[in-house]
Amino acid sequence: MGPLVGTAEGTFGSFFLHSPGLNLIRREALERLRAEGVRGLRGVRAELVFQRPAPPELVELELFPRGRLHPGCTPERPPACPKCGRDSFPFPDEPVLEGSSLPTDADLFLLSDFETIRIATDRFVDAVRRLNLDDIHIREVSVL
Repeated sequence: MGPLVGTAEGTFGSFFLHSPGLNLIRREALERLRAEGVRGLRGVRAELVFQRPAPPELVELELFPRGRLHPGCTPERPPACPKCGRDSFPFPDEPVLEGSSLPTDADLFLLSDFETIRIATDRFVDAVRRLNLDDIHIREVSVL
């Protein structure tokens, strides 16, 4: 589908992950994470037009659905809508991940059964904290 194209205004921190389908990171933050050994980070330069001088270079991350919730943390899901494929199943308050479903080659990915939820490994979280990257909220989840 190509790069994100449009206009942008305001300031951007290291990350801009405010909506499920928009995963932006500053180019320098991406390079620093890669240098720290964070795996599987790929993206394309966003073609955004800013009205201010010296705008940041933003990269749209390519995140794939890879891991799943552990079946024990969720009741049976209702059938999906035959037209749109969505179901009305809410994300659990205390999610638990199914360890065997987690990728070993990517440190940031989406859940395959909740594609709006981003999951990061300890390697990613530790690198973000070491590098003092901002504008990202981290919440620990259990793995079985």
